[in-house]
Amino acid sequence: MRIKYIIVLLIFFISSCSNNSEVSTENYVADGLRIISLVPSISLEITQLGLKDNIVGATDYCKVSKENPDLIVGSVIDINEEKIMLLKPDIVLASGLIRKASIQILRDNGVNVVVVDKLRTFDDICDNYIKLGELLNKKQQAIDFIDEQKQRVDSIFNTIPEIAEKPKMFIQIGANPLATVIEGTFINDFAVLCKADNIFSELKSIIINRESVILRNPTYIIISSMGLVGEQEQKVWSEYQDIDAVKNNNVFVVEEITTPTVASFVSRYEIIKNKIYKN
Repeated sequence: MRIKYIIVLLIFFISSCSNNSEVSTENYVADGLRIISLVPSISLEITQLGLKDNIVGATDYCKVSKENPDLIVGSVIDINEEKIMLLKPDIVLASGLIRKASIQILRDNGVNVVVVDKLRTFDDICDNYIKLGELLNKKQQAIDFIDEQKQRVDSIFNTIPEIAEKPKMFIQIGANPLATVIEGTFINDFAVLCKADNIFSELKSIIINRESVILRNPTYIIISSMGLVGEQEQKVWSEYQDIDAVKNNNVFVVEEITTPTVASFVSRYEIIKNKIYKN
């Protein structure tokens, strides 16, 4: 369980060194386009763009491959280069988690690999969606969707009242080891957009201990679901009655807060905002 969850965390803190400058979008046509996605969140975005049937390969963690295991070409870290080449994709979308050697093998054999940029903010997620839309000949559809979602974010934000003291938020994304969210990660934007202070924003590492949470005394605890682990953690925190969040019954489990897609971010933002401001 611990190893599996650490891998999940790595998925959603994608790192890359590509600016996609070498990629031409002129030859991509949506009809018949063969896509391999090695990033679970990108697979979701491709589906959002209406190109689910164009995905011919994905990781074992992607939702599309859970529906169709024949799509699996590897994990989010290790891939089967030979199988990918046999599928003759028009484009392979990868993250910085994939071994550079694997990416080079694919490129050396004429496979067009695009490495996804690191997503540090909600704006990064939006920009990435538009880039993806352009790459897959769906740019205007992507722009329209982003405009709609940003308007929704503004609408939610404008309902937040002005208060004298900001809520103190602890966001938990791991249980063993205990892990939180720091500045420079898109999940931190949940706190920013809720006009709250992330109590661990200044840290360099996401690994913490329970004593540090107690000392910083958050007024709200937001726990990523992590399957059943989230509910278990909610019960664990209920034993710490000295924490304001626990005293006031403000410990919440929220699903998919680690998923860097536009739709997921906006829907979870609204959920978290409503839990904090009770509306």
